[in-house]
Amino acid sequence: MPDTLVIDTAQIAQWQTQPDYDYGRELVGGGMTFTEWLKMKLSELLGDLFGNATAGSIVRWLLVTVAIVTLALIAWYLWRYHPSLFGRQETLATDREEAADNIYGVDFPAAIDRALAAEDYREAIRLVYLQTLKTLADARLVDWQPYKTPSQYVRELAASQSASAPREAAFRALTAHFLRVRYGNFPAARPLYDEVLSLGKEVSREP
Repeated sequence: MPDTLVIDTAQIAQWQTQPDYDYGRELVGGGMTFTEWLKMKLSELLGDLFGNATAGSIVRWLLVTVAIVTLALIAWYLWRYHPSLFGRQETLATDREEAADNIYGVDFPAAIDRALAAEDYREAIRLVYLQTLKTLADARLVDWQPYKTPSQYVRELAASQSASAPREAAFRALTAHFLRVRYGNFPAARPLYDEVLSLGKEVSREP
């Protein structure tokens, strides 16, 4: 019985030269990266829409635009949720917060007790910082002004000849905790409040 399964090698060779039968290009692999595969697919799509002459240029600009938008979104996220990376720890508070940050005319012990009773440790830390700042201002170790930033008070205390090294170090650490909680969205809990309170007492202790 004759063999009816005859391979037409000439026909197969002709098919292999035609792009329509190049099934390997559908797979990501064989040395092709995902980006190259995506670029090829976009070129084919845009080539069908606008013609092959402009498809390559459009793909390049599209990829550049996507990269720029992605980087912009990442930068915005870091700027919004990690302000310390951009030196925003010294950012001034809103008008309402600035008004509330007056160190005079405040019953700090009572206000701190209320914050602790409500387990509002963020507010309690803010009050301890302001109380400590008032102590330094009353001792003329810093010159309190409503427009100044916390880091300015750290530098003022460091420049004061009456401030001891331990007091300066404690106030620097206290200010760092306050900035992280107030402007850096750092979660405040009881252990952190206890540390801040201890630092505040060390700063306020007479030399």
